[in-house]
Amino acid sequence: MGSFSELIMVVINFFKNQLEGIIFFLGLDWLIESVYLHLFIALVFTIIISIVFNKLILVLIRKWITKLKFDIGKQLVNKKVFRPIGWAIPFLVFEISLGDISTDGGIIDRIISFLIIVVVTISLTRLLSALSETLRGSKAFSSTPIRNYFQLLRLVFYLFGIVLALCVLTSTSPWTILSGLGALTALIILAFRDTILGLVASIQVFGSDTIREGDWVTIPSLEVDGDCIEVGLHTVTVKSFDQGLITFPTSKLLEHPFKNWRGIEKAGGRRIKRSLLMDQDSITFLNSDIRKKLQKLTLLSNHFKDKDNEISKANSELADDTVNHRRLTNIGVFRAYILYYLKSNKHINPELTMMVRQLKPGKEGLPLEVYCFTKTIDWVAYESVQSDIFDHFFAVIHLFGLRLVQYPSGYDIRNIGKNHKKNN
Repeated sequence: MGSFSELIMVVINFFKNQLEGIIFFLGLDWLIESVYLHLFIALVFTIIISIVFNKLILVLIRKWITKLKFDIGKQLVNKKVFRPIGWAIPFLVFEISLGDISTDGGIIDRIISFLIIVVVTISLTRLLSALSETLRGSKAFSSTPIRNYFQLLRLVFYLFGIVLALCVLTSTSPWTILSGLGALTALIILAFRDTILGLVASIQVFGSDTIREGDWVTIPSLEVDGDCIEVGLHTVTVKSFDQGLITFPTSKLLEHPFKNWRGIEKAGGRRIKRSLLMDQDSITFLNSDIRKKLQKLTLLSNHFKDKDNEISKANSELADDTVNHRRLTNIGVFRAYILYYLKSNKHINPELTMMVRQLKPGKEGLPLEVYCFTKTIDWVAYESVQSDIFDHFFAVIHLFGLRLVQYPSGYDIRNIGKNHKKNN
């Protein structure tokens, strides 16, 4: 640093000597000892250095870095890390060029030091942003909210830079600045309440890892349903399935319950949970006619053999108590058929829970719930698999002598009138 300062002063003195000759020739001797002459030379020299550094040196540095095969180099250029350095160099050169005019601790020295701290802080925070984007693209940090950690670190740098800059500008110790800020704590909390809550919420969210970028989240109370694309210190951005962007404060994640569907990726399947509403009046014991039709179905060939043996053994223990004898029902056989069909479906994950169960009957019928998981987690493919499965169940249910519950439509009402006329 000393040799650099000496070099600048040598250049300044050279130009000053050349100008003194011209000034003496013009008869402006009073300017030779004037402070304004030195300020003018320092200002011109600073402008020249600034142009050379920003228009030549920085441009060459950016081109050289861009050609490198490192992601960090590209991010340094994209985040404009070097631009604040181009601002700081002129300030530094100008301060050195002033020489004895600028005394240590003087107003000029403090202003320039203040500006240098500001631009260095900006440059360091941009460097952190570049590192954040570089690490996000690596496999080692793919599942880590690295951007959020760096955002928090950038905030710390900003606060540290502001305190240090104020200390230099006012020639006070950091403890004096911090004590003054402490006296304004209540006002700061009141004015930046949402920001502080968002910061606290972000730290809790990051620590618990409840949400990451790329997660499918659902927040019913906020009408949020979509993929999380950004979790920041203050806000969370979610892209809905209609491609709209929903932004809300991070603190809302602590105030409202939400569902994170990240587990479906780890499980390797997406859940199907849908009920068929059965007409309870159509549920009967299985008669011979229906059984003959169903025995022709490949999926049920072994079912009847196993059930007949099981029922015969159970009924033999009841002797002549025919009232309590077990018999096959059409809905029981239909439940078995659904389960066999799911097991034979190549799109259903056999390693995850698979069952068909009855739920509590109500005025809308008897819910027969199908519970299983698809092998794919892609939304479009999942909906296609689910639709194909239930298309089949709707089409074959009549073979079992069962009916689905459906409220009468206008078509049904018109047919009632037509049938009444025919009967009369």
